[in-house]
Amino acid sequence: MTGHEHPDLTEQLVTLADEPAPAAGYDTARAMARGQALLRRRRRTAIGAVAAATALVVGGTLLLAPAGSTAPAPPAVAPTVTVSATASPSATPTRSGVDPLTTEVRFGWLPDWVGGNSGIGYETGYHGIFAEARGRGERAPRMLLSLYPAGPEPEVEQNPDGTREKAAAPPVNGQPAHWVVDHSPGHGSDFRLRWQTPSGRWAQLWAYGGQQGDVTQEIVLRVAAGAEYGKWNVPLPVRFAPLPEAFKATDVSLWKPPSSEAQLPWQLWLMFQFEGKNVSVGVEPIGPGPSPSPTGTDGSPYTDPNPSACREEKQVRVCVGVGAGIAPSLEQIGGLEGLLARTEVLGADESTWTTDVLN
Repeated sequence: MTGHEHPDLTEQLVTLADEPAPAAGYDTARAMARGQALLRRRRRTAIGAVAAATALVVGGTLLLAPAGSTAPAPPAVAPTVTVSATASPSATPTRSGVDPLTTEVRFGWLPDWVGGNSGIGYETGYHGIFAEARGRGERAPRMLLSLYPAGPEPEVEQNPDGTREKAAAPPVNGQPAHWVVDHSPGHGSDFRLRWQTPSGRWAQLWAYGGQQGDVTQEIVLRVAAGAEYGKWNVPLPVRFAPLPEAFKATDVSLWKPPSSEAQLPWQLWLMFQFEGKNVSVGVEPIGPGPSPSPTGTDGSPYTDPNPSACREEKQVRVCVGVGAGIAPSLEQIGGLEGLLARTEVLGADESTWTTDVLN
């Protein structure tokens, strides 16, 4: 994604965040993937020929499932996999401030196509907490790891045509497990594994995409066996000066790497809510080459009716924007320009990032 896309993207993400909450039984993992497709379509409509962005969209979006030509057959029961997991890098602890992006799940063993830590991102907010492992490119394979709230075994969220069911799976580290199989017409082949963790909570790993052999039952079982559970702070490339107490960081997504033609290594999106309003902060490294001028759907220059405030510093571009209107708390600090001035950019190199984000 190139730098000029931020103003429109931040506005659209805030608009999506204002949509009604989903009904009970909402399938969060599928929503995330469908939202990626929806946001790509909206962005292409708004600003013409631009790169597709991976957006783990907040706010009850009505969504599109991963594409595929045939409905999957129920997975065969694969042999039990024993694995010595290699722990993913630990996040540094928060000292004096607050980290708005924490995770309660992280990956251990991962296949080579993930590319190590450079392919692991996180999301926390309205739809829960996720770790995501992905390869490069828009059709790259990806895996979403999450925990269900404490309670009984989660029910299988059923499709309107009743085509989703449980299928037997080997135990994961000695704990009960099962596949969730979707027989919907046109549904792409994927693997969704659920298992009980040592704490009693249930976990889910949903894997799909890529080339043949990138995602298999054996790989899914091995990744699940190496999953870790706890609480970790995720370092971010920005730090905020003190903000009004009304500002609450509600949704944060760190995508590594994003699905974009620019092939950036990462993107960060953070949303504050206050006084019934939303304001978003988008951060990304500055990609190579000039940024084309934004255009509307008719090819004319695109004019944002509510432009974001942006700046470039330390090889990073940061933009702040609102969906509609400026809340009094935001006006008190000078509006979007005031919030932008309170956003300290730490740099594109992850070694400079911090978990001391909000003071």
